[in-house]
Parts: sequence; structure tokens; C-alpha cells
Amino acid sequence: MKRIIIAVCIGLIFLISCEQKKTEPEFITPRDQYGARYSVGDLGGRPVNLGREAPWVEYEDNTGFVTGKKYKRQTRTYQSKIQAFGFDMRYTDGLVLVVYYKASPYSEKQYNAEINLPDNHWVRVSVYAGQSYNGDLTTRLINSTLETRIESKQNLKEFNYMNIYLPTSDFEYGLQKYVPHPEWVDENTRLMRKNISTPKSLYDIDDLYVQKDSKGKVLTLIKCEHSEYPLARICEQEFVLEPEMKVRISAVFQSVHLQDWKVIQQQAKKVVQGFIVEPKNFNGV
Repeated sequence: MKRIIIAVCIGLIFLISCEQKKTEPEFITPRDQYGARYSVGDLGGRPVNLGREAPWVEYEDNTGFVTGKKYKRQTRTYQSKIQAFGFDMRYTDGLVLVVYYKASPYSEKQYNAEINLPDNHWVRVSVYAGQSYNGDLTTRLINSTLETRIESKQNLKEFNYMNIYLPTSDFEYGLQKYVPHPEWVDENTRLMRKNISTPKSLYDIDDLYVQKDSKGKVLTLIKCEHSEYPLARICEQEFVLEPEMKVRISAVFQSVHLQDWKVIQQQAKKVVQGFIVEPKNFNGV
């Protein structure tokens, strides 16, 4: 009798489970205004829809080719972890580049007409989350300064303090300026005079600018390159979006616009947060 009761219970559980599976709505990937499916997923703890504004998207489980077998594309949901994506924007008005045959050609025409100007206002934005987050900017600065460098002073001296920066009391546009260690600069200058090739020439020694809060936490890191070529004079700004979402943003722009770093940051932040989806819109159409 007990066996019969147990068998009946197991059967009921199986039927209930099957019925639940039937009633659960199948996830339908939402589409954008052009009819194309979004790249959906979890970006730093928030659900997002990434459309044609984001021409490349990487998920944490993107493994490419494994043991000679081609990677099979998975169906994405809002539980799929996004680790990186990127877009281009004009920071003066927030225009985002969209290259798609159904989209208006306006942004593409503007981009093509301006991108080769040394003072163009276009910013290449890369967004990192999950395994690629690395948002502890304070530690990264600490590891690039002399007094708190993890490596021994002897090793630093042996390699002429390469990649070591010293803080100054100078501020530019609200940013504290750090300068490369003088022995690092001198060594590179010496090599250049002797025409000795080096992987880190004088032109590759970046200026470093830092924004901190009142407690010394690093909020923004900006490195600006030197180059004899105007288009190569660029800055890379890094900042995080916490507590809104666990995301690190890299924004690359022409160095002549360093004074606009706050505007660039605000515009990039606005675009990224614009991809967030409200819970009521999860299933899409």
C-alpha cells in the first residue's frame, strides 16, 4: 500500500512539474526600432538591451573554439552575464554612432566627416563588467606610485623606475597631476639619443591625471599620450558607475579636450544607463 501511495505522489509531482513548465512563458528576445533583436543580458547587476548602438558585445561564456569544435551561439536572457561592449559617441551632443542599413545615415555621415580631425569630438567608449570589471582604481594608482609599489625598490631602480609616477601639487581642470619618475624619463631620452629602440619611448610616457574624493578614493584615472602625430594625441579616461551598477567605463578622446573630461564622463554615463531595462519590460515583444 505504501509503495502505491509513493508511486502516486511521484506521479503527481511529475505532472505538476510538467504543467508548470507548460505555463511558464517562453522568453522572447525583444527587438529594437529596426526590427533587429537586442543583445540582452545582465550588465553589472542591471538588465540591459543593447541595440545597434553597440556593434560588439562580449558575454562571460564566450569561449570561441573549444577542442576544435565551433562555439554554438546561446539564447540570451537577462541572466546572461555581459562582460564588455562598446560604442562611439560625440560628446558635445551625445550623438551615438549607428551603422545599420535601416538606420538614419546621419550619425555615420557626421562621424566620417569629423573622425580624422585632430580636434574631433568623438569618443570611443568601452564598458566592462563581470570578469572584466577591475574597478578598483585606487589600488591601480597605488601600484603605479613609488611609495606604495609592491615590487622592491631594488627592482624599480634596476629598471629605471619604469611605469612609476610621482604625485605633484598641481591641479588641472580639477584633476591632480602625476608625473613620470625622472629616471624613467632620463633613461628613455638617453636611448632615443642613441637611436636605440625601446618598447617604452619618451612619446609613450603618458601624463597621468587623478580625481579623488575627500577620503582619497580614486574616482577617475586619465592618461594622456604624447605624439608627434596630432591624431595620436589621445587621452583615456577610466571611471566606475557604482553604486548604480558594477561597471567600469573607458573613454578615449582627443587630448585637446581634456578640459571637458567631466562632460565626457557624464555623456558616457548617460548612454550606458540608457540601456537599462525596467522590470515590467523584460519579456519584450
